[in-house]
Amino acid sequence: MVKNKKKNLYVDIGTKHGFLLLVYVVAAVVLNAVVIAGNEYLARATDSLLLGETVEFQEFFLPLTGMIVVGTILAYVQSLCGNNYSAKVQRDVRGRLGKHLLTLPYSYYDEKGTGSIMTKLVSDIAEVGRFFSEIMPNLIVDVIVVLTVTVYFLQMDIMLIVVLFVTYPVLLVVADKISRHLTAVVKKRRGSLDARTQAAFDAIQGISVVRSYNLDKVMQKKINYYIDDVADQGCKSTKITSMGYVLRHSINTIPVVLCYMFALHEVLTGKITTGDMLAFSVLLNRILYPLGNIVFCVNDIREVNVALQRVQEIYDQEPEESGTEKFSMEVAQGNGNVVEWDDITFSYDGERQVLNGMKFAIGQGQTVAFAGGSGEGKSTIFRILCGFYRKKGGNYKLFGHDFADWDLQAARNCFSYVSQNVFLFPETIWRNVAYGKENATKEEVIEACKNANIHDFIMNLPDGYDTVVGERGVRLSGGERQRISIARAFLKNAPILLLDEPTAAVDAGTEGLLQEAIGRISKGKTVIIIAHRLSTIMDADKIYVVEGGRIAESGTHAELIARNGIYAGMHGKEVAANE
Repeated sequence: MVKNKKKNLYVDIGTKHGFLLLVYVVAAVVLNAVVIAGNEYLARATDSLLLGETVEFQEFFLPLTGMIVVGTILAYVQSLCGNNYSAKVQRDVRGRLGKHLLTLPYSYYDEKGTGSIMTKLVSDIAEVGRFFSEIMPNLIVDVIVVLTVTVYFLQMDIMLIVVLFVTYPVLLVVADKISRHLTAVVKKRRGSLDARTQAAFDAIQGISVVRSYNLDKVMQKKINYYIDDVADQGCKSTKITSMGYVLRHSINTIPVVLCYMFALHEVLTGKITTGDMLAFSVLLNRILYPLGNIVFCVNDIREVNVALQRVQEIYDQEPEESGTEKFSMEVAQGNGNVVEWDDITFSYDGERQVLNGMKFAIGQGQTVAFAGGSGEGKSTIFRILCGFYRKKGGNYKLFGHDFADWDLQAARNCFSYVSQNVFLFPETIWRNVAYGKENATKEEVIEACKNANIHDFIMNLPDGYDTVVGERGVRLSGGERQRISIARAFLKNAPILLLDEPTAAVDAGTEGLLQEAIGRISKGKTVIIIAHRLSTIMDADKIYVVEGGRIAESGTHAELIARNGIYAGMHGKEVAANE
């Protein structure tokens, strides 16, 4: 959620590299002055020749050669500074935006689709980058050319300027109408790009489902729909901009004809010389394109502005809330319970309460499990424990300290999370395990893998620990991914272990290896389990039964069975299903 608008990302970074832009502008001004001086020199030389005067080689060609050399150097400096400015701005924008994305709350990623975020990071930033690499440099040069040449023409004959600019109010009106229509089309096209990227991403991520259910044609039809929509919007955009370019060149023809006719009249009446006419002709060709480009540049700027607003929308998002205290876990561990929840409430959408007055306490070294039906809020408990989402009401204490006071990174160092849906990066096994601890040694990684019962499997692979697991670990089985995840948690060695029933979707043989590994990692830890199968939590110190966002029952397995309530009913159904 955007709380307050920040400084424009591009303005902030653009001013940081302002020196390069300043040199670019100065080089452009001086270069244009050299060009005008060269034209003036040619004009005077032409007049001298027409009058039969002698023009010495040293007085004509040497200064002109010097101007060409200086102009070439200035053009190089201008190009170098412009390109460096553009490259550095885009580099810093991508870097700052990437860093900012990692600070955004979990809810942002839940609300925004992957396709939308990726389009903004790739396509929109590239579009705005075009502004810094093409549009802005050209606009600056065009303005400088128009201003300097206009001043020169004013000194020559003020009526030349009047004739030159007579048609440009018409150009302004046409450009404004075109750009307004273009903005709406571009916004719709960007939205279609988001949807297309998301559809392609979903098809790739869910390729196993797509293949097993023969959804190839369905997904292709869906993707093609967005591809066609993007193409249609692109055609509309091209049609509008093409119309603008045609009108620009057509309208530009009028002042060219008028200017040449008027300049010829001025020569015949003796108001300007033939040399002036020559200089005017050269500079007229130099000023015509910039004049039209400045007017119609509003189209490009409005198109870029759509992309800029979409990128700025990410930057305007407030980072996730965090305290500043980095409490010592060793000191804090003596402050009573490890986790305390008192009357915790939470809702994702502000309407339906997922947690409604949740209350429990977990002591140090305890193994606690949460059981209940699907959609009762068990996974939400883990999300709030880790600070992915913030509670809406109630009190949450971690190691005796209010969670709101904790620095989030320090608080998350208290937890090792082993999820049922393991995420592995498309890197080597060694790197995936090493993410559990900064600067982990190879010996530490190997020891963690041995404890997780995965070392022998890794050593039998052709590349061993250097084996690349593929995107999301697709080249490994579910049990192998789980054991790598447990090894990563071993390496982190956090005091609280969160287990989202990692043995729920594996075969009996793999379950034995996982249970053995979990037994090792649990020693000396506070263990919190989300139970999908009650048979895996029978030895828990306490079981909380969640129903309707509240703790409906609590106790040991034996106590809850004896109570013959919700838990006993769930257990009976599970036993019957396994018979």
